[in-house]
Amino acid sequence: MPPAIEIENLSKTYRSLFGLRKVTAVDDLTLHVEEGEVFGFLGPNGAGKTTTIKILLGILYPTSGKCKLFGETFTSNSAFAPETANSKLKANIGYLPEGPYFHEFLTGKEVLAFYGKLYGIRGGNLKKRISDVLELVGMEYAADRLVQHYSKGMRQRIGLAQALLSDPKLLILDEPTVGLDPIARREIRDLMLRLRGLGKTLFVCSHELSEVEMVCDKVGIINRGKLIKYGRLLDLVLKDRAVEIEVSLLSEETQKKLEAMKCRVERSETGLTSVWLPERQEIYDVLEILRSSSTEIVEMKPKKESLEDLFIRTVKEEVA
Repeated sequence: MPPAIEIENLSKTYRSLFGLRKVTAVDDLTLHVEEGEVFGFLGPNGAGKTTTIKILLGILYPTSGKCKLFGETFTSNSAFAPETANSKLKANIGYLPEGPYFHEFLTGKEVLAFYGKLYGIRGGNLKKRISDVLELVGMEYAADRLVQHYSKGMRQRIGLAQALLSDPKLLILDEPTVGLDPIARREIRDLMLRLRGLGKTLFVCSHELSEVEMVCDKVGIINRGKLIKYGRLLDLVLKDRAVEIEVSLLSEETQKKLEAMKCRVERSETGLTSVWLPERQEIYDVLEILRSSSTEIVEMKPKKESLEDLFIRTVKEEVA
């Protein structure tokens, strides 16, 4: 099966005011998202995330490069090439923008009826789809309330219901949990996992890195239009894993030997000392030094980098 999203050497360049200089928003971007994956598309503000999403949706024209959705190509100086600009392809994409806005004088059910008709769904099929998506996002109880009485979390869920109306295979979610309280974030996160279980592909753009870490299979970090980190989440956060050894009775002489081996030593007021060493370091050599110096080993455990740590370190290294 072809990837759900296949981006090859994608670039988008804007001209500044009066056309005096060019501004590159996306620079030679290449990435793949397989069907059924949850992909986290991360980056600081102005990195090129929104531009990439708009190109995927056919709203913006790429300057160069190729994009494929489920094997269908749209490429070079046009959004959807004429031969692929069909309703079937577009119906396979659901989109939740950041901070979705709906007419406040409509009920949730009326909002979905409006968007369903835009999708070309009519009659009994539309009623069934509305009922199905309301149940999926847990909004049946509020279907007949006016949107103006919805909380922010309820608006996000009705936005997801709107994105799911055509039963798309791909969902593009822009900041799905921004500004939500912990309960609402948990509800949206559980819903994303449920959608993955139904075989949907999710392309998630978010600054809530702890949320991304809980749901994503693969991530890509973009900065200044360039992809600077890309791969399976577990592989990335475990790549630079460290080992922490908690000890007591560590002498200054032994500490100097450990630091000479590029170990980091942190003493605490409790009398216990943490010895950090990279996983690639020969752990048995460190243990031999501790044993020969009669240092007591209290605990030894692996420590992996969080997605937030990985993100900050990667962006800072790229800027430097």
